[in-house]
Amino acid sequence: MLKQRIITAIVLFAIIVASLLVSPTAFLALVAVAMGCCLWEWLRICQWNSQKAAICGIIVAIALFSIEVFAPEAIKVIHSDCFMLLVSGVGTFIWTILTALVFIRRHQGWQVSATLGTVLAWVLVPVAWYSLVWLFNSPERGILYTLSVLAIVWIADIGAFFVGMNVGGPKMATAISPKKTWSGAIGAIFLVIIAGWCFARFLPQVNLWSTALFNQADSIGIVFILLFITVIFSVAGDLFESALKRSAGVKDSSNLLPGHGGVYDRIDAQMAVLPLSVFIVLLLKQI
Repeated sequence: MLKQRIITAIVLFAIIVASLLVSPTAFLALVAVAMGCCLWEWLRICQWNSQKAAICGIIVAIALFSIEVFAPEAIKVIHSDCFMLLVSGVGTFIWTILTALVFIRRHQGWQVSATLGTVLAWVLVPVAWYSLVWLFNSPERGILYTLSVLAIVWIADIGAFFVGMNVGGPKMATAISPKKTWSGAIGAIFLVIIAGWCFARFLPQVNLWSTALFNQADSIGIVFILLFITVIFSVAGDLFESALKRSAGVKDSSNLLPGHGGVYDRIDAQMAVLPLSVFIVLLLKQI
């Protein structure tokens, strides 16, 4: 299983790099496909017919990509700071509530209704898409900046895996995701904070999200708090999908990615982190 996961991860990374080398449009097309697959899987978990869910996923992927590439006037509005502050603010507000709920219900369990899951799918998938695209297409940010936001989840996962595996200890969410431990969560938080500080300290010229926080925030303490909140959102995104799958009685969102499950299984944490990262950037800019 581990070998299969590693091979799949390498192939996915190669596809992402290849799309970036081809053109920004190719990367956006890849992301649109991923979001369409995510919506399809999410709706299937919410007891939608697989074919109907797939049609919805295809339509949404084409619509999101088409608006981004072929509707310049609409994009001027969508990519404006004011509009994105609203979009990311809505996403952050929803994820704040979901974060509170998954932690409150972590030992009792949370039966997420199919109706609620469906509504959240139709709202949060487009919010994540536009958050990522805004980061990617912004002249002030770009590829490395966008990847640095995605890397927060990757770094958090690494910290959680190794610390949780070697330290163990009390379980964090026995009724939602029994394998997760508090030590793993603490490891994720510390590794993200340390990595962010190291990049800002030793590579200040590189345009990264965490480095921008250190430059914009009034104190290092505020940056640490923001990174802490970001990791908590990352954990919550993972826990929410686990609660959603447990409510439906399924193990993986699909079997599209050998060893990893589905696309939603791979980007569940990103769904929460992307709007939060945009909201933080724009909020600091306003302040």
